[in-house]
Amino acid sequence: MTVNGRKIGLYAAAGVLIAFLIITSVAVSSWKMPSLRFPLFAPPSPLPPPVLDTGTLAIMLTDAPVNLTHLNVTIDSISAHRQGYDNETWVNLNFVNNVSEVYFDLLALQDVAMNLSLTEIPPGNYTMIKMHIKTANATYADGNTTDLEVPSEHIKVIIHFEIVVGGATTVLIDMQTDWVAVSHSKKLRPVLKATVLPTS
Repeated sequence: MTVNGRKIGLYAAAGVLIAFLIITSVAVSSWKMPSLRFPLFAPPSPLPPPVLDTGTLAIMLTDAPVNLTHLNVTIDSISAHRQGYDNETWVNLNFVNNVSEVYFDLLALQDVAMNLSLTEIPPGNYTMIKMHIKTANATYADGNTTDLEVPSEHIKVIIHFEIVVGGATTVLIDMQTDWVAVSHSKKLRPVLKATVLPTS
């Protein structure tokens, strides 16, 4: 009788426990848990827009041609400096056809060489050529012509060449000009570059 009483007590306690669990699970399922957010797992907040204190600079580069149809130049003297002599000693060179000055269109000499001087001079080493520009004028695409300011002094080019007795030496001078100065300030600013051509 004692054993049966113990079993009945155990069954009763188990029943009460099961009933309690059922009631609790029903109550919990009907109760809504607030959603929990932890800062560690929260999505990042959007960054504030940057404060603008700069602007954008775009630089473009182009080679704009000058609208010239003619660039006429007059050269009235040309000479060569012989090594071993002071800077005041120059050998004067003659223009072709023994004229006193040469007038030509510089734009017409692109990819073309013009004979400027042909002179018999003493043998030796020469280190420089200089020439003087007397006048210059430019004709623009619209037909207008304007006189240009030319350098008051001789323009010089450093070049080394040798003259030997009975030999012939040819020097090619490339005259380049500052097109911006011609276009905007009406000044002719030529730069001379010279090379010695190989003998055939």
